Amino acid sequence: MTAALADALQCIWMWQHVRVAADKHDVIQVVHRLLEEWDAGAPERWENVTIPAYLEAMAAWLDGYEHAYINTGRTVPTDGWSVFASALQAAAIYE
Repeated sequence: MTAALADALQCIWMWQHVRVAADKHDVIQVVHRLLEEWDAGAPERWENVTIPAYLEAMAAWLDGYEHAYINTGRTVPTDGWSVFASALQAAAIYE
């Protein structure tokens, strides 16, 4: 599998599974779901399995997250809870 195809598949997976958050309780559920993925060790789908890599990916994703929505034909969220929940999830796979 080429790197470009792997990247495309990761993006497709993320947009199919990203949970939109309406409030802090939704964000808490996202965090719990991410933690559950670690029950058996580092998840295979995660690109960023260290805290520094995860945080770096989150910062990079937040820096241009609007483009991820625009490029996939989705409405760019403006509320903080949705952006934060998406950033938490995207940081797992964002390169």
